Amino acid sequence: MSDKTTDTVFQKIAGDIRALVNPVNLFSGAKLGETLVADNVVIFKRTSVEMLRPQGVTHNYHHRFELVIPLVQAGRIHVDGHDYMLDRGCVYLIFPHQFHHYLDIETGELNWLFITFECKQADRLAPLRNSPRMMEGGTLEMLAELIRNHLAATPGPARNFELVVNLSRLLRRLLAAREADCTAAAAGTPLEETHGEILRAINTHVRAHLDKTLTIADIAEHTGYSISHLRAIFRKHLGVSLGAYMRDSRISTAASMLSEPEPASIETISKACGFRSIFAFSRAFKTAMGVPPTAYLKLLKTGQIAAPRSARRKHR
Repeated sequence: MSDKTTDTVFQKIAGDIRALVNPVNLFSGAKLGETLVADNVVIFKRTSVEMLRPQGVTHNYHHRFELVIPLVQAGRIHVDGHDYMLDRGCVYLIFPHQFHHYLDIETGELNWLFITFECKQADRLAPLRNSPRMMEGGTLEMLAELIRNHLAATPGPARNFELVVNLSRLLRRLLAAREADCTAAAAGTPLEETHGEILRAINTHVRAHLDKTLTIADIAEHTGYSISHLRAIFRKHLGVSLGAYMRDSRISTAASMLSEPEPASIETISKACGFRSIFAFSRAFKTAMGVPPTAYLKLLKTGQIAAPRSARRKHR
């Protein structure tokens, strides 16, 4: 920059600050905690139907926000009893502790982008709950820039900073984006709809009886379908066995109960979720969530994990 250009810039700044009003308090100003900031951001892709059906509760129910962006191939996402048909141009934000799975995705070329993150200002994202948005115009360009910068930069603090800033800007943009009309197109064939109803019925029944020792035979009697039929449908659509899902449901509900503003004791939560002892509960919780329940509580209290907006709610 030449001396003349530099002088021009300084003159412009000097002119601009004539409108600046000095603050009353010189020690309290703009704070990072008052704005929407994404943290601990992870970007990954799914390129096959099988990859959309991973094993375990930590994939179908976890403590992080998950931004789902289909690029190639449409598919139906089921979140807490609601179905949305996502196609290119739609984006869906899964909130912490929302049970979700994917339906009606045909085999063939698939390319979906996922961005997971944590956010201490979770309430600011509330308008995006169960509200898919359109990825178009400036919002789409912002996403493209985020990906370009992430892939071009050398891994390290500088790239991480840019990723956090760019995603935070994108999230604010999505809050103002047009809501996508995805529900009307969610209906599939009668057979697919029947499978969806079965999954919803199982989910509701299991979560309503977490404190009891349910068997697959109990669920078969409740739904009116054979045990073999239930097992086949469940593994096809969720990628886990029905027995594994029943175990994982106890853990996911326990995580929500631990996230309450004034959580019950670990012993009480353990019993409410159907575990015979605190030891069995702690071992199962650590296997699924990566940390024991006591450590999970500490992470919640220090803000390292975003608590669900409505803990211990019943999933449909």
